[in-house]
Amino acid sequence: MGKPRRRVSALLTIRISPTTASVLAREARRHRKTKSEVARSVLEAGLRGDEVARSTAQQARRQSLLVSRRRSEKETLEFVEKVADTWGWR
Repeated sequence: MGKPRRRVSALLTIRISPTTASVLAREARRHRKTKSEVARSVLEAGLRGDEVARSTAQQARRQSLLVSRRRSEKETLEFVEKVADTWGWR
């Protein structure tokens, strides 16, 4: 008996709206890829999204802290905060 086959990928079947199907087909043609390749890329990017968003937020916070230590930047930020229209913000 030979070696057991190793799974290279898994099959996923989903239902999508006709509009999403059209957009997917258009993107596939535009990038000269299969619909599966485009869908796989979008799915993988979406699943990584939380990690990317977290790292982006961390980087923004780091840069904000760096800027806030500079006197001239601190004065500018204070001015922007004072005059900013925050009505309706949460």
